[in-house]
Amino acid sequence: MTSAGIKARFQRDGFVRIRNILNFENDLKPVLNSMEFVMNRMVLRYVPRKLQSEITELPFKRKYQYLTKLSIPNVNQYFSIRYSQQNPTSNSDFLACKSIFNLIKNRKIHKCLEKILGSEIASNPVQNSRIKVPEKKLKFDNLHDGLLGRTPWHQDAAVLDKNGQRNTDLVTCWIPFTKTKIKNGCMLIIKESHKLGLLNHGRGPKGQVEIKNKELLDKIESIPLEADVGDIILMDKNTIHCSLPNVSKNFRISIDLRFNKAGQPTGREPLPSFYVTSKNKKNITVTNYMQWIALWEKAKEKCISRKYLYKLHVPTFRGKNRDLAKVI
Repeated sequence: MTSAGIKARFQRDGFVRIRNILNFENDLKPVLNSMEFVMNRMVLRYVPRKLQSEITELPFKRKYQYLTKLSIPNVNQYFSIRYSQQNPTSNSDFLACKSIFNLIKNRKIHKCLEKILGSEIASNPVQNSRIKVPEKKLKFDNLHDGLLGRTPWHQDAAVLDKNGQRNTDLVTCWIPFTKTKIKNGCMLIIKESHKLGLLNHGRGPKGQVEIKNKELLDKIESIPLEADVGDIILMDKNTIHCSLPNVSKNFRISIDLRFNKAGQPTGREPLPSFYVTSKNKKNITVTNYMQWIALWEKAKEKCISRKYLYKLHVPTFRGKNRDLAKVI
């Protein structure tokens, strides 16, 4: 797709799928290797010694399933690419591996983003990893957990603070690590919905942020956004989307990174943001993995005393036509 095509389609539709941008071996497999390294460390910590060799030799899927059945506190945080939202401590951690940093700094992704955001781009700290297991393997309580099960209809701007919702040009970069089809829970997206602006949201069954009156969206045509490994999907912060349940027998693994125009609020202060591209090389101050880790550690220290990393400012507009029922 040409540069002009990327920008035009993004502005028209609110999203653009760009085919075969990333290389699995060089760009994606290192992240999966990092996850498996963490799993192997967990085996040594939580699995009885006589079973450790056997469990370590299991393939990725079966090893993960085994570990999630154990009584491991906050097991999913081991694979999260951000700190847990509440009660940070000096021991709080996340999957802060070099392979994630390299993905954030990936020049092939930046070149696509530059067509939309321009040359001055910053990494945004709103980032997630999602290991969606087959729904029949999920506990009932996790069916509506957006990182494990279904993700409800929402707009990404709704998880920013008010400053970010109003003043940040945010682009989501959604990256599949497994082939993503309808059966294993691909995204559903409503074309041109970003033109509606930010809508009223509420809280779902698991505290998930979701659009109010979301059942009305069943009357609107949505597009299942299937993707191959190597593709990326760039999405406007106000594009309405959700994910389908994973009714297959296989995992669906993805990461969503976010970027914004440099100098704008992140919507998650004081979590770290830094230039990834700029015409002025002096702006590129984070050039290696250890500098990136230092930013997150510094942010964590600021958040310990207030006992949270960020608060969700769920958008609820009063006296304005921001209800879905009034705009469709």
